[in-house]
Amino acid sequence: MRIKTYEAKTMQDALQQIKEELGPSALILNTRYITKGTKWFGLVPGQRLIEVVAGLASSKIVDSSVENQITDPISEEDSNRNVEAVSLQNIRNALDGMFQRQVEIGVNKELAQRLVYILDDIFSQFLSQQKELREENIRSEFKQRLSQVIQFSDGLDFSQKEQQVIALVGPTGVGKTTTVAKLAAISSIMNHKSVGLISIDAYRIAAYDQLKTYAEIIGLPVELALSPQGARTAIDGYSNKDIIIVDSVGRSPNHEIHMAELHGYMQAIQPTEVHLTTTASVKFDDYIRIVDRYRTLDVNRLIFTKLDETTSLDTLVNGAYYTRFPLSYLGVGQTVPDDLEVADINKVAGFLLPDRELKMVIKELNPND
Repeated sequence: MRIKTYEAKTMQDALQQIKEELGPSALILNTRYITKGTKWFGLVPGQRLIEVVAGLASSKIVDSSVENQITDPISEEDSNRNVEAVSLQNIRNALDGMFQRQVEIGVNKELAQRLVYILDDIFSQFLSQQKELREENIRSEFKQRLSQVIQFSDGLDFSQKEQQVIALVGPTGVGKTTTVAKLAAISSIMNHKSVGLISIDAYRIAAYDQLKTYAEIIGLPVELALSPQGARTAIDGYSNKDIIIVDSVGRSPNHEIHMAELHGYMQAIQPTEVHLTTTASVKFDDYIRIVDRYRTLDVNRLIFTKLDETTSLDTLVNGAYYTRFPLSYLGVGQTVPDDLEVADINKVAGFLLPDRELKMVIKELNPND
């Protein structure tokens, strides 16, 4: 099955695109509304679009009644079509339980369905082209397709010549200050960049003291900004720095006054990247509420912390799929800077398609191997 995602202003426009490209036999797999292009920290609303996932099954699939017809000796073409139909049915049988297993480990149903369609298409192509079902080849193709569904930023771009202002935002207690210290160490020690730190957490002096201690160990300057204007002054004072990292106030996203204050800080700072930072163990329903509150801050990256405290990546993968924001970093412990990893597709692909599951599907399709 060939699968493609379309975006349009109306459902009619989307259907027209699908019909022109995939033809009238295309299947609608999923629809949802999305917002794109929010600017100036939510003051300029984005464009509301409809996203439609459509698929087109192989045009060679033969009707099941063909198998039951007793006629003259069938042609080689008809024989090949019957074999392909049987192969496709075998694939669907092998993948039959995968959707339910994905849901059982916490994967959103929409995402789980899409992943099964992707694997269906991969196995169909391999069998139709008579390619050997080797585990490494299937996984490589799966990761390539997955990268179109869940995005990855590859971390900070240390090749940038222009100054970068990196702001971390998120609820209290998620490890933002420790993550700021890790990013600072990675940037300055490992990538030889000049770095300046700013704390705008005026509610918790202990947070500034913690960041100051990290800064002294690493050998970096740090400023405490008690107002948006103070934050702007600190930014201007770091005009000679390659990277400025901002540790924001950690408050409940349900507190409107504190969110408004944070909004004012972000307007003054004008960050080039805003990383929404949360723990990997947060419930997905709570994560959606957090995202919706912080979205007005022009969030464009995701960081998940405390992966060492959970065995599941369900909120991570669901969150990345739901927001369409790229994953940037994963916190896997408290050690600075070793326990901060660039978000890697291998970890996500391994969670969504474990080796055991892939081997089981391949064995069902190759019972004699």
